[in-house]
Amino acid sequence: MAWVEQQVAKGRGVWAALLVMLMLALPGFFTLPPVDRDEVLFSQASRQMLVSGNFVDIHFGDAVRYKKPVGIYWAQSAVAAVAGTVVAGASDQIWTYRLVSLLAALAAVGLTHATARLFLDPEAALLAAVALAASLMLGAEAHLAKTDATLLATVTACQYVLARALVWGRLPLPLALGFWAALAASVLVKGPIGPMVVAFTLAGLCVIRRDLSLWRDLRPVPGLTLLVLLAAPWFIAISYISHGAFWSASLGRDMFEKLATGKENHGWPPGSYLAMVWLTFWPAAMPLAAALPAIWRGRKVEGMRFALLWLVPTWLVFEATATKLVHYTLPTYPALALLLGFSWPNKTVRALWPAVLPGLLPLALLAALVWQAQRMGVSLPFGFWIAAAGVLASVGLILWTARGTDALRLAMALAAGGLALNFSLYPTLAGITQLWPARPLAALEAAHPECDFTVAGYAEPSLVFLTNNRVRFQAASDLPTSLAAAGCHVVALPAGAALPGVQALGEVTGLDLGTGRKVDLDIWLKP
Repeated sequence: MAWVEQQVAKGRGVWAALLVMLMLALPGFFTLPPVDRDEVLFSQASRQMLVSGNFVDIHFGDAVRYKKPVGIYWAQSAVAAVAGTVVAGASDQIWTYRLVSLLAALAAVGLTHATARLFLDPEAALLAAVALAASLMLGAEAHLAKTDATLLATVTACQYVLARALVWGRLPLPLALGFWAALAASVLVKGPIGPMVVAFTLAGLCVIRRDLSLWRDLRPVPGLTLLVLLAAPWFIAISYISHGAFWSASLGRDMFEKLATGKENHGWPPGSYLAMVWLTFWPAAMPLAAALPAIWRGRKVEGMRFALLWLVPTWLVFEATATKLVHYTLPTYPALALLLGFSWPNKTVRALWPAVLPGLLPLALLAALVWQAQRMGVSLPFGFWIAAAGVLASVGLILWTARGTDALRLAMALAAGGLALNFSLYPTLAGITQLWPARPLAALEAAHPECDFTVAGYAEPSLVFLTNNRVRFQAASDLPTSLAAAGCHVVALPAGAALPGVQALGEVTGLDLGTGRKVDLDIWLKP
């Protein structure tokens, strides 16, 4: 323990935080099958972009995909290309595309530590970084080939530079331009979300300070020029290629409709994110709950005020938005981690009882997994029960270490809790075959590569990825016409339906994660 304290005191705590993030992300990272739906929509479109060499237009299968800008597809294609030169066939594996999210999560944790060090001592900065790394939400996003971890990395990079300007004053030109480059990357990954978070923070600081010196310190003239040069060319090109369809799809159907109505059955009332954060930010949600009075008392401290301006305006916008997905507030999680780092080491936390309720939530999550497994007739592996016992023990450990003000011990307890929860969830989910009906369907397709492969009654994107876009989805009523064509056909259709002139290959059952419905398919072969 003394050696660890020495290393942290020397400023090497960031490596400990990065190690925690890496250890939490690895359980299930390579074994978890493609998760419907967003992960596969992004990764398959990136794979097609890499194969086609068209790095402007975005397609999933034969359809255009214009919900998000091109940044995540470029990043995933680049990583897949590099991985493919190192490991044969890597570009066809889902973990290759997840590497972007893992690297982005590591970057976000490192930048959170760097931001905390501008205001805090090494132990408190490590606590903030580990709080983010161990969180259930960032662990989940590091396992998925989506935009959210990458968006978090770009936002955290911008906020780090903004905090540097707040503490140090005028920035060196390269660092200021780095701010605008990160902002351009954020725009290319998820449009206006990143700039919104940064703008709220910057505007709030300028209003409170009653001057625009922070804005001037960011070198807006060369910076905005760089942002336009980096981001505008692709938007101009896609506008021309799509004849404006990109804007109607991304801003109209994807963004503005989500602001007004709860799309895709994800409409929740205001306050929903506040209720969810005690699980999604676990295990750090436990000491954070106890620290809320201390955060309020310290709200005028410069670093605390910076974190609150990062957190509160963006959080309120998402609470007011009709469509609520649990990961939308992830760009504010570094601010939560900073607030914990500010409040804990100063002996300002007076009561621990608020930490008890968040401590029960991961246990309820694991109980729900056990219940669902029993409904499906699945026996959970012994490793799950060991990890679940670790979660229970970590709740007690966090409460015990939180009695004092030792930020390093609390950080270690949070790391243990996050690690136990990740080991209990992701390897277990990967091993429940009923959750992944696309996997046996793809195996049947691979066993008959000379045959056309058609599926009716199940149309999840994961099957497109696993068959490398060889599957065709059709209505059951159209299958006789397809089977009349010459050649070999493998057909999957809802159980109980009959087809003339074909032989049975077997059946596939499971759960459709996209819809929550049971999957029960018979597989047929027409030689």
